Amino acid sequence: MQTQKQKEADERYRLRHPERLKAKDQKRYLEHREEELARNKRYWPSYYAENAVAIRAGYRNRRHGITQEWFDAKVLEQGGCCALCGKLFDKTPHLDHDHRCCPPLKSCEKCRRDLLCEDCNLGLGRFKDDVVVLARAIQYLEKHRGTNDRIQHTES
Repeated sequence: MQTQKQKEADERYRLRHPERLKAKDQKRYLEHREEELARNKRYWPSYYAENAVAIRAGYRNRRHGITQEWFDAKVLEQGGCCALCGKLFDKTPHLDHDHRCCPPLKSCEKCRRDLLCEDCNLGLGRFKDDVVVLARAIQYLEKHRGTNDRIQHTES
């Protein structure tokens, strides 16, 4: 068993020589690659099944540079509802952001907006956040409002 002094020396070595440790790990992996792949194949599905929500949340939080506390506070701030349609979230909310600032699947503090349901997020994405096109879509819907009321639906 290692003494406290040995543990501290090991830690100092790790901090001073990360490249040596990385090379050693890579060498070991290459020597035992098939064993590692087989072990991962057995291990990963059950681990993911047990931790899927936390894994997806961690991935989202890292991509967008947020904490889980920030996300939870935002859900509470919005009352658990989509900022666009106002419906309660039935799935994990999507973090909307301005795509002119950051690429898809990333965001920063400047471009983060609110949380949206999947339908609203996909809808805005399809319109590419273009307010002119969205305004035309509204005009189109208003122009055709009620036209379906005249259609006689027949059962097949």
